[in-house]
Amino acid sequence: MTGRKTRARAAATAALAGCALLLAGCGIKRTGVIESGHAAAVNVPDGKKAAALYFVSKEGDRLVPVPFSIGTEYTLAPTPLLRILLDGPTGPASAAGFTTALPKVSHDQWDAVLVSKNSSDKGVTVTVPFAVGGLSELARNQLVCTVGVSAAPNTLSQVTVKGPDTVLPAADCDSPGSRR
Repeated sequence: MTGRKTRARAAATAALAGCALLLAGCGIKRTGVIESGHAAAVNVPDGKKAAALYFVSKEGDRLVPVPFSIGTEYTLAPTPLLRILLDGPTGPASAAGFTTALPKVSHDQWDAVLVSKNSSDKGVTVTVPFAVGGLSELARNQLVCTVGVSAAPNTLSQVTVKGPDTVLPAADCDSPGSRR
């Protein structure tokens, strides 16, 4: 009986020691958020060629990439992708509470929505039918990230945003405010 009691006590002691280590956190101290790198790239399983639409989180403080695909053998061009972004979140993205910081563009204005390659460099220009000078940082980054990540496969393109009021300087998706 003494051997069983000793083994039971040893097992109980080991379990308590394990719990104590878990509660102690193994000496790992808390740190703040460390931001680095580009915004998230989205890979969709089954070989689908997916683009990412960047919507505003339900908290309203950051962008969230939402994969968008039209099938395994098709890649959506940047201009139609931009039009889908300007339509706002639908389906699962809407159900998840994602929103947009961009103004709504009616379908009769879609001819004014365009993504074109810049002649001087590898970047692209987004042309929209609304004023861009007063866009919030989140709204601007929705345009920059959606088009910049999806315009050319495996490339992060600089994006210039052009509206009827002004042209904003070229920016990358990792601009301040695309991640918070």
